[in-house]
Amino acid sequence: MSKRAARTPARPNPRLRIFLWAFIISLICGAIEFGEPLEDVIKAGRDYVRRQPASGSIVVVGVDDRTGADMGGFGFDRRVDAQVIENLFAMGAKRVFFDRIYADGTTPAADRAFIATLKRHRGRVFLGAASPWVDGKSAVETIPAAQFRAVAAYRSLNGLSTPFTLSANLTYSDRFEGRTIPSVSSELAAVPIRGQGHYRPDWSIRIASIPSFSFSDIYKMRVQPSQIAGRDVLIGWTDPSFRDMHNILSQGIKPGVFFHVVGAETLRRGTPTRPGWLPAFAFGTALSIICLLARRRATVAATVAAAVLGMGVLPLYLDHLLVEVDIVPGALLFGIVAYRITMLRRQRETRRHHPASGLPNLVALEEDHERNPGTLVAAKLRNHSEIAASFEVKVEREIYAEIRRRIGVSGDASEIYHGDDALLWFTSQPMGQELANHLTGLHKLTAQSIRIGDREVDLLLSFGVDADPERPLSSRIGSAILSAEEAARGNDVWKLYDPQRLHQAAWQLSLMSRLGQAIETGEVWVAYQPKVDMATRAIIGAEALVRWLHPTAGAISPEQFVAAAEAHNRIGQLTYFVLETALRDLAGLRAAGHDIGMAVNLSSQMLDDADLVQRVETLLTRYGVPRGKLTLEITETGELLSTPAKIAMMEQLAATGVQISIDDYGTGNATLEYLSRLPSQEVKIDRTFISDLDRNAQNLILVRSTLEMAHNLGRRVVAEGVENEAVMRLLRELGCDIAQGYLIGKPLPCADLTAMLAADIPARKLRVVIS
Repeated sequence: MSKRAARTPARPNPRLRIFLWAFIISLICGAIEFGEPLEDVIKAGRDYVRRQPASGSIVVVGVDDRTGADMGGFGFDRRVDAQVIENLFAMGAKRVFFDRIYADGTTPAADRAFIATLKRHRGRVFLGAASPWVDGKSAVETIPAAQFRAVAAYRSLNGLSTPFTLSANLTYSDRFEGRTIPSVSSELAAVPIRGQGHYRPDWSIRIASIPSFSFSDIYKMRVQPSQIAGRDVLIGWTDPSFRDMHNILSQGIKPGVFFHVVGAETLRRGTPTRPGWLPAFAFGTALSIICLLARRRATVAATVAAAVLGMGVLPLYLDHLLVEVDIVPGALLFGIVAYRITMLRRQRETRRHHPASGLPNLVALEEDHERNPGTLVAAKLRNHSEIAASFEVKVEREIYAEIRRRIGVSGDASEIYHGDDALLWFTSQPMGQELANHLTGLHKLTAQSIRIGDREVDLLLSFGVDADPERPLSSRIGSAILSAEEAARGNDVWKLYDPQRLHQAAWQLSLMSRLGQAIETGEVWVAYQPKVDMATRAIIGAEALVRWLHPTAGAISPEQFVAAAEAHNRIGQLTYFVLETALRDLAGLRAAGHDIGMAVNLSSQMLDDADLVQRVETLLTRYGVPRGKLTLEITETGELLSTPAKIAMMEQLAATGVQISIDDYGTGNATLEYLSRLPSQEVKIDRTFISDLDRNAQNLILVRSTLEMAHNLGRRVVAEGVENEAVMRLLRELGCDIAQGYLIGKPLPCADLTAMLAADIPARKLRVVIS
């Protein structure tokens, strides 16, 4: 019976999760009016932008502090109210409204005078009534006394403050005595009854612009009739001691009497409507969906602009039309979505871009090229570390920007990606002579120096190519970069990745994984090849050669595992093992009466080890070997001269008394400048120039010139690869100092070397080298 493989449940799309959470939060916010205080703040801002004066058709007569001072307090009787009514109509007032209820009687004489005035101006004077809201319902009706209701109508003074008293709403009408009674603002506006709902007055009308006079000035006729004539008048408390003071965020704390005037001004312009929060919420939902689906920055920017217009500018115009929209739920929804999408995009951009250069990185390369097209090219900047170390500020962005520009000029790539230490791109050209010529030309183009600040900097690029589109892209990236690194090490312009080396790469990894175990178990050991003084032909030293006898693969070539150790950062472990083994064997030889010395050849990578000098001195001290008995051989590479830090490390080693030798001379930068700048006491000519010296005239010329140049600089010369007497004689005639090769002896275990030294009478010097 077949079994289905368990599948890991797919994670929800992060964009969908963002939308759902934002939608739910905003929906709840709108449903419970959680954002009403913020809504009031936003509307107050719009009111301030739209601020406008009142029409002036309604006048407020305020019972203020001046009234109290003129009339000896506020306890005056109803005859004063009656007189004020008479004075107002004498001045030409249209109607008179009271922001007072008159629910109780006073003295009979005062009440009769007040009733007489109300009767005289029946239908033109309106008293107030109120029914305060308790638990969401109007209750406790407070209306004028029956004797006053008989001669004058009353109108509702009801209003409602919003949360935190940031704003206030008024009513169109209310129920009193089982009847629908218009509000003061509705009566002032002379509009039909529109039900009992609340409306928000247009608070852009500035209360300070409403004409107002002191009650005492009207009573004493200190106001010009023209200021009253033809206008409705509303009388109410304006002194703060009456506690009829309310807050309007856009205007401050104001007497409530003015609110009815603003309400009347609003209703005269039209009927306020309030669609609520759903239209803006629907608009925000649509914009959020567009933002979520957008893949271009321009689309996201367009949705943000639309949100600003739709929920910022448009409400200003709607306010002018008395259409009150609530935008907080919709704006909250879009704000959350836009912010989170922006953060996601920013995270994605950060994840997809290299921090040093700002170019797309390997993540972007794999995401952009799922179909794995074309030939993949990698470019490695060989002298990146040297350039970075020579500047006090970071210059990677400038360097890679210039390299990208030059590659772009060649027309080879539409998009260039930056790995850890290489640039990569796809080219449509298949691997062939045309691409080889193109890379050669590109190498010449990028080799031209660039200016950074006030300095000229040379760029040394090598290229790696992977031309197998059938392999996984991640493998191809590693292959191209590896090929570029190999081209850099070999001073080649470019190198093609060979799929047959996959097995070799895996084999090297397996070797490095057991290197430590191989050292402990003795699989890795050291052999010694003797050397002779050319003048006496006496054995004066030996080269220590590291060997690996694998339990299943047998003897492994040093070229394989030493190169693998360098490539996988394990060369230090191998070097210090050989160094300690050689010094320990040397100590044993010296104890046996052989006054000899020791030398160790280092990979140039070891010159980057800050602990190198200390560890060398520690081992010399531990085994009692004098400093002058140790020679360190360093393979000739082009990077030595271009790396001040490596030269400085060589100088520190030489300063301790240890001898320095330049190994494999002739295979790299064989120049007088090279020899003169590197601190060394010895030059070792590579075997490729020695083994056929008796038959190769060109090699003979090179060896002769090297000997002359090295001796003129005070260096001794070692020739390796001596395999016959003819070559030996030539080297003696040319003046070579030391010889090494199969003619003299093959690599030997330490015990066999000891026996050879015991049979050799002249003084000797043992030299140990990693090979």
